[in-house]
Amino acid sequence: MSVLSHMDSMKKDMSAAEKKIYRYICKHKENIPNMTASQIAAGAGSSAPTVVRFSKKMGFNSLTAFKISLSAETRQPLEITGYEDVDPKEPFQSLKNKLANNAQFTISETTELFNEDTFKDACKLLESKDFCFVAGVGASRLVADDVTQKWTRLGKNIVYENDYNLLLPQLVTNARQSVLFLISNSGKTPELIAIAETAKEMRIPIIVLTQFGQNRLAKLANVHLQTSRPMEAEVRSAATNSIIAQFITIDLLFYLYISRNQKYAKKIFSTRKAIDQYREKYF
Repeated sequence: MSVLSHMDSMKKDMSAAEKKIYRYICKHKENIPNMTASQIAAGAGSSAPTVVRFSKKMGFNSLTAFKISLSAETRQPLEITGYEDVDPKEPFQSLKNKLANNAQFTISETTELFNEDTFKDACKLLESKDFCFVAGVGASRLVADDVTQKWTRLGKNIVYENDYNLLLPQLVTNARQSVLFLISNSGKTPELIAIAETAKEMRIPIIVLTQFGQNRLAKLANVHLQTSRPMEAEVRSAATNSIIAQFITIDLLFYLYISRNQKYAKKIFSTRKAIDQYREKYF
């Protein structure tokens, strides 16, 4: 994942001290890989421990790993450009090119974040439980609906429900046999946090899909699937890049889930065949 663009996407979550470090790194990116934590701190007007914590907040295990990635990036810039905002009264051709660029960039950034062990852990939870309760609010409802559609075709007992009053009784009744799958780009959706806290008290395992970084849902989760932190255009009527990131994550989880057991692939073929036969007969 692009180190510079990732830092840029996290600016809103940075403290004043972290923003100083961020600005210094951006200004001296070619020199940073050869500098110590103390040298970076001195240049940014900060402290060495804060520099190390900053690198970990950006998703790296150490400052060394951060510097290695930054070094590779400054030597080999990404071919895909960064996010571009949409201007009022922009020509159709320009809009088309910007949206295509943003989609490609989102997919590239998100797939770089994917960790195989995390996806396998999510698959194991889904396989081990009889019921999967799925919830998503706002635009994330579309992704929750996609999860429901995909796993239902495999014969999985999927319950798609956002209403706390309807969901809670079902969780209570099926607590031992259930896994909860919550989808929120920000990871701060109040309704989903309330559901997650209740499930945690009931010891129901939780899978969450949120953007990269620590948030309330991530802290409550047993498995945290992460997307990049896409920049959404200011002139927009709905989430676009974040939805693309969420859909590509669900697609990979689904195909990994199928690949783990041949019977799932057979079920996909059978359901597809049944639908085709129905259409041939009645349409």
